[in-house]
Amino acid sequence: MASVTEADERNYGFSRERGRSGRSLLPDPKYLMMVFRRRLWVFVGAALLVLTAVVVALKLATPSYTATARVLIEPRKNDAIDLQSVVQGLPADTNVVDTETQIIGSPATALAVVRRLKLDRDPEFVADEVPAAPDGQGQRGANARERAATSALLANVYVNRAGLTYVIDITAKSKDPAKATAIANAFATEFIAIQMAHRANLSENAADFVGNRAVELRKQAVADDAAVQRYMIANNLMSAQGATMAEQEVSQLNQQIAEAESRLAQERGKLAAARGQVSRGGGADIGAVLASDTIRVLREQEATASAQLASLQSRYGDLHPDVKKAQQNLADVRSQISAERERIISTLRANVEVAQQGLSSLQASRGQARGALVANSTAQVGLLELQRKAEASRAIYAAFLQRAKETSATANLPQADASISSLARLPDSPSSPNMKLGLIMGLIGAIAAGLVAVAVAEYLDGSISTREDVEDRLDVAYAGAIPDLKSAVGRDNRSTPPHVYILTHPFSSFAEALRSVGAFATRRKEGQSRVVAIASALPREGKTTLSICLARVLAMGKTKTVLVDGDLRRHSVTDLLLPGHEERLMRVLDGTLPLSQALVKDNATDLMILPTAGIASTENHLTSERVERLFGLLRAEFEVVIVDTAPVLGVVDTRAIARHADATLIISRWRQTAMKAVQATIDTLDQVDARIAGVALSMVDIRQYASTGHADAYGYHKKFTGYYVN
Repeated sequence: MASVTEADERNYGFSRERGRSGRSLLPDPKYLMMVFRRRLWVFVGAALLVLTAVVVALKLATPSYTATARVLIEPRKNDAIDLQSVVQGLPADTNVVDTETQIIGSPATALAVVRRLKLDRDPEFVADEVPAAPDGQGQRGANARERAATSALLANVYVNRAGLTYVIDITAKSKDPAKATAIANAFATEFIAIQMAHRANLSENAADFVGNRAVELRKQAVADDAAVQRYMIANNLMSAQGATMAEQEVSQLNQQIAEAESRLAQERGKLAAARGQVSRGGGADIGAVLASDTIRVLREQEATASAQLASLQSRYGDLHPDVKKAQQNLADVRSQISAERERIISTLRANVEVAQQGLSSLQASRGQARGALVANSTAQVGLLELQRKAEASRAIYAAFLQRAKETSATANLPQADASISSLARLPDSPSSPNMKLGLIMGLIGAIAAGLVAVAVAEYLDGSISTREDVEDRLDVAYAGAIPDLKSAVGRDNRSTPPHVYILTHPFSSFAEALRSVGAFATRRKEGQSRVVAIASALPREGKTTLSICLARVLAMGKTKTVLVDGDLRRHSVTDLLLPGHEERLMRVLDGTLPLSQALVKDNATDLMILPTAGIASTENHLTSERVERLFGLLRAEFEVVIVDTAPVLGVVDTRAIARHADATLIISRWRQTAMKAVQATIDTLDQVDARIAGVALSMVDIRQYASTGHADAYGYHKKFTGYYVN
């Protein structure tokens, strides 16, 4: 921008901030509060609009009632009989509860409820124009009204799991509290019925399958047992008491051989003992002989004969016939005893031979039996295989027979995997609209809408309102702000014109603001004059009022000041301070009137005024040479020259004045002048190499919180109320 050169900054003390560094990424809370306070009525309007709409909607809303029934999923329970072995129950898995929740809220369950409560005839769930005739889906299919009622019902029923528990809440909503209760309970009841029917169907199918399978397995077991018997008969493997016939025969022969060997040993022992006694001369004492009844009788006869012989010998002597007879009798008895002894020994020998022959016979039979046993061992392998097959068939048959008994029991004892924890109760009050919650949400929505409205209004606001707008968006110096007189003074002075109020209240906040702007615009070195052009983008920006008030404040401060009415079209300064004066400015410009005769003194201050009556022809009076000569004359007479100009964007006269002025102060009406208009004004003045001192805001309502931003004095004006006399 060519408006201020380095020489100007050195000579006149210009200092303009070109953007600001070190800004935070987050917005300043004070800035947000400033925007909120500035747009307070926008916020209130939007919030009231939303809140009113919410209240009206709550009042007009049809009340609805909700009822909740609870279903308990039972994944584990103790059955009177082992039902789990027949029909598997639900595992203790949290995903199963979620699955059951989906089943409760499924269209199938909803259709069952529709049919149970006849909701297809209820106008709340189905419109009267929906046809009731079936549409070819069969007797079990749903007609159009039932489908419509099912869809409407599902939209008004909410099935949710209670946290991570096994409890499922079924909440139904309806305009009728009794209907809401009936729907919630019907969903719970139908779900339990579906569960029981499903379990009964599974039990019935399982019973049919297990029964049929048991019959097949029984036939298989009988066939396998018959095959074992046939094989045993064919291979001579018949058994008794757990052993085959060959095994039993060998066992018996072994036992008989042992007994025969014992008898043989016994007989041999007897014979050996008898022979030993005979060889030792003890034949009469042989045990076998002594055990004979015949020998015993003969021994008795021998004893009797011996006694008779002894008696006779003692009586008659050895030669007596009776003695001889007795001796003969005794010899006969002893001969019989000897013969009997020999017979007994012969018998012992015969017994040994018989025992030996019996043992040999048994040993031969055992050899034959062992041959048969060896022959049967090969066949025993096949028998074991057939027996294992038969045992397996019998075990499987026994298991299925047990299952058949259990399934028969479950057919008469159907149980569901869920139960109704609590039935829905009749609601006492409507659940919607919830006036309290609705008002809270409406209030929240109203606040949100108000904040959004503030943000939108701030975003769409293209006017200049804060110091940041001037410095950051326009990239020019901020000259200050002039308050609106109505917001800066008391009630009694609000109707007083600003140029009059400045005379009666020189220590007011309004006068102080003018001094601040004047100090900024008229910065100069000692002994130098200063020509300041007051410009604006559009009419009615407060430019003329600021020119007059600023000139009077400077004059009251003993600064030699002249106010030039440079607005040749409207000449507002002249009309306001010197009404009825003839043309003087253009006569000074064309050299027909000396400057000393053209100046008019202000009747209230030492301010001098160069008035104008306006142009009467199309002649270009504000040529570069004339303006430069005029400013030279004014600099020679005054310390400060204030020039009120025409709007820059509408009239070309201001460009010539600004080009030769020492500084041009642009006036922008607070929150009225568009940012683009001021930017266009700056660009226009840049084209003529005007020295732009900065931008000042006029007609600021200082009653609004931080009206020109926290970076300006009006963000803290309440802290300085004791310094002003308004």
